[in-house]
Amino acid sequence: MLRPKQPGSLPYIVAATLFLLFLIGACGKDDTKPSDSPTTPPSSTAAPTKSDATASLPTSETPEAEGIVSLPHDEGAHLSLIEWWYFNGHLDTEDGRTFSYHFVTFQSMLDSGLTPRLMQLSWADHDGGIHLVKEQAAFPQVEATSGEFDLAVGDWRMNGDGKSFDLSFTIGDYAVDLQGESTKPPALHYETGYVDLGVAGKSYYYSHTDVETSGTVSVNGVSQPVTGIAWMDHQWGDFTTAGIGWDWFSLNLDDGSDLKISMVWELDGGKHIETYGTYVPPDGQSTVHLSGDDISVESTDAWTSPDTGGEYPMGWNLQVGSLGLDLMLTPVIREAEYAESGFVPVIYWEGAVAAEGARNGSPLSGRGFVEMVGYVPGALANPATPNP
Repeated sequence: MLRPKQPGSLPYIVAATLFLLFLIGACGKDDTKPSDSPTTPPSSTAAPTKSDATASLPTSETPEAEGIVSLPHDEGAHLSLIEWWYFNGHLDTEDGRTFSYHFVTFQSMLDSGLTPRLMQLSWADHDGGIHLVKEQAAFPQVEATSGEFDLAVGDWRMNGDGKSFDLSFTIGDYAVDLQGESTKPPALHYETGYVDLGVAGKSYYYSHTDVETSGTVSVNGVSQPVTGIAWMDHQWGDFTTAGIGWDWFSLNLDDGSDLKISMVWELDGGKHIETYGTYVPPDGQSTVHLSGDDISVESTDAWTSPDTGGEYPMGWNLQVGSLGLDLMLTPVIREAEYAESGFVPVIYWEGAVAAEGARNGSPLSGRGFVEMVGYVPGALANPATPNP
């Protein structure tokens, strides 16, 4: 289990914090600091309830449907205390240049009927060793939707219906326009799609694990086609991320399979809450749900942020016994911390990784993303960061 040496504390309610911070919020921020080239690590071993104002809105979270994810209906907005749509992806140009991104829309339903909306983005140019972060926010009045979502702030937009997705954003010298098609059925996590987060409550959670992506990336006004693969998470419910930290892994492996691992723990003392995983085979059928006893994750190195002092594990040996899986995950860019949000207290690490190893002795590789929350002493975990 990976945990910070000195976990922080989170004495606040997520929705109230967002409300206050949005009222005094800043403009979108853009950090364009280039990162060092990647280095090779050494080889070593009770949720609040809906208000009366929102109770009549269409949502799958009715008493008779508690704990049930209904698709495609639940692709839409639920107007919960917390909800997010999250994408990460890798992109390749025809001449071999590579990029990666994580792009998330976060909403929190307030008693007034207003819904703070925060979009956060990190973008990595692997060849240039550049990692950028940016966010944009709005305070609209929105409605619940069924079967699709269409979310925008400024010139950023994401929409989809579970089969097709469109993403567009600009950051620094880069402008990105992508279209995606999900190639597999959605994967419900925790067997039913209803995840127990201990002290944080319970949430609904599923993923589109294999989204074939194409589009364009413009660099300083010069556009070039790109192709790649993306991972999409949708999570919602009347829960809170206050008081918990997590390590989260998503992998697209070259044999066509996909893997998610989540390890959740209490910030106060680092007490383990839950470790679980979801394995999606190449054909997308017969999803395998993994228990914590089947999963081993050990870090081989660490990186200390010069900005926050947070010490993050780097380089992970991931093993899943029942799958015969033994992988080494290496960060593409180490300086992938997301800090100093203008809207919510936020410090977390979110970055692309390369996977190399074997399954039942046969070579296997792939790529994916890692997210780590709770590694900066005294910092507040960001309620907008996804995937516990």
